Amino acid sequence: MPKKIRCSLDDCKAVAQRISGDCAFCGGHYCSNHRLLEDHKCQGLEDCKKEAFEQNAMQLNKERTQVIKGV
Repeated sequence: MPKKIRCSLDDCKAVAQRISGDCAFCGGHYCSNHRLLEDHKCQGLEDCKKEAFEQNAMQLNKERTQVIKGV
């Protein structure tokens, strides 16, 4: 039987959540209490925020209403 993966947070000994506990930004494996970026103080949190901001800005620019002059 394979060994269960434990939470990557130093003080936590809980079992890491499959899929939802895997952090794409730091590569850690976290339990349900520490799976969110803010909860495990992820090193990639600022990159995540920047990426989300850029995606939102692009989407807003695509959806911006165009003003047609002379109609």
